[in-house]
Amino acid sequence: MSFKVGIIGHTGRGNYGHYLDLAFVGVEGADIAALADPDDEGRAAAAARTGARAVYADYREMLERERPDVAVVASREVGDHRELVIAAAQAGANVYLEKPVAAAPQDVDAMHAACRQAGVQCVVAHPWRGHPPIQRTAIPLIQSGRIGQPRLARVFCKDGPHGGNQMFLDLYPHFVDFLWQLFGAPLWCQAHLTQNGRSCQPSDLAPGWEGMGLVAGNGLKAYYCFEDGAAADFEAYQGDGASDPYGVEILGTEGALWLPGPMGRGPDIYWNPSAAPTPLRGDRWEVVPSDPPPHGAKWLDAHRRMARALLDVLEGKPPAWELVHLPDARRFLETALLAHAAHVQGARVSPPLPDGKNPFDHWSA
Repeated sequence: MSFKVGIIGHTGRGNYGHYLDLAFVGVEGADIAALADPDDEGRAAAAARTGARAVYADYREMLERERPDVAVVASREVGDHRELVIAAAQAGANVYLEKPVAAAPQDVDAMHAACRQAGVQCVVAHPWRGHPPIQRTAIPLIQSGRIGQPRLARVFCKDGPHGGNQMFLDLYPHFVDFLWQLFGAPLWCQAHLTQNGRSCQPSDLAPGWEGMGLVAGNGLKAYYCFEDGAAADFEAYQGDGASDPYGVEILGTEGALWLPGPMGRGPDIYWNPSAAPTPLRGDRWEVVPSDPPPHGAKWLDAHRRMARALLDVLEGKPPAWELVHLPDARRFLETALLAHAAHVQGARVSPPLPDGKNPFDHWSA
């Protein structure tokens, strides 16, 4: 069975995300029929990369004329996702969507309603879901007791010029999804956002990059508590980008794992027999072999596994990889936004959010 694929990107405004233009290229059953991009040069370059047979400046025209079975919403511009997904659903297309999913849960609700009404699927592109070392080695290691009872996941976001709240909102999909797979829903969140070391106030609010909504602060600490006492501590601070602390350390009662953030080119999993080691320092860290071994196309290969899994779903087959659908992505987004609510209230906050909005939307002095 063959499925027509239409790719939606926007050079200069979210571009094509992390390789989403290539996610279905070479995938069995995928026919790259068309591509839309309003930028002339970017459109030509993307068409050459993907082999798309037809190109359009307007994605609406592409959807109307081509009627693709799958629309790849590739742009990283979070603020555009709601409009693009709804348009694709109304054209009868299933959607493969770049993460983060949206700026607020109410946007995901609107997308999900449109997809349900049209009877189409929407899968959010979380590369760790299609990455065997995480799904078939790291998570089973933790669940089998290799590090004893998990106690704390320490999550370090990238630093760089967007470090702090913005980088947290950019990277949470990887780590919150991973934590949900391990521990389920958080019970509560406590958080503190800072601007150059002082506590953030409403006057610090500003639109985040790539349409992610209102943000505040170049420093963030967020602490989540789960059932059975497990916890997760997120750290995101602005820096020069040189140290790159990106990754998650899982501390257990009998050892620890270090997972470099998606999708670096080095080893995916390190193990340490100590219950409280320093991240990747000292001589007790050992690489855990995993298949496939490290290589430069890990991220793209993960997309292609998930792309094929989506086609399996459309064919009525069990997918080889468990996918992230809109209700899942909504839960992960709400988990991240609990940090905003906790800072505003200065107290622990439990899900759900009361109104489906970013809590910063109604924060005032």
